[in-house]
Amino acid sequence: MDRSLIFIGGKGPEDISFLELDIYSKIICADSGYDKARAFDITPDVVIGDMDSTHLRSEIVEKGFIPCSHDKDDSDFTLALKECEGDYDLVGGGEGRLDHLISIFSTFKAFRPPKLWLTREDVIFSSMHFKAKMERDYPISFFPADLSSLARVSTKGLVWDLDEHEVSLSFISLSNRVKDGRVEIDSSIPLLIRFPMDFFSTEAKIESC
Repeated sequence: MDRSLIFIGGKGPEDISFLELDIYSKIICADSGYDKARAFDITPDVVIGDMDSTHLRSEIVEKGFIPCSHDKDDSDFTLALKECEGDYDLVGGGEGRLDHLISIFSTFKAFRPPKLWLTREDVIFSSMHFKAKMERDYPISFFPADLSSLARVSTKGLVWDLDEHEVSLSFISLSNRVKDGRVEIDSSIPLLIRFPMDFFSTEAKIESC
């Protein structure tokens, strides 16, 4: 199945060397997401948006990518998703304007969440059935990818395990911890499962996601 890598505005990671770029069939940048990609010396296949945030607008235009109108119904992120087929991973969108963050979650609901989301502070996986080996006491939080929905969640291997517990905007599993080095999370709907940004520098091993 095709899998795309999308760069958007907002804060992103300082290093993405752990990503295997060869797995992506398309690399897409939305507006200032282009600046992030170029900082990693990555040349995108598609650049989209009104280009009101990028510092490299002239370079983008020189490469033949035409900015869209600033007066539009869709966010730049939504436009990027319309360019991608299949699953996608997302870089950026962290620690920025509140309205932009809410827009990102709205887009997750309208389309689908990323399989992997990297911000400056977070490594976030989207999954209904997550299994991994990781360090004892490593922090983990999770909540529904669709914040308007209710998930029924069961876990194994956490300090505070859940058994068919209702997880929603009213109850988020916040700052739980790995108890015995192995975690299993099963949910009725996709969750966003959050770890600290150092996740890929630990000995964590994803078994199912």
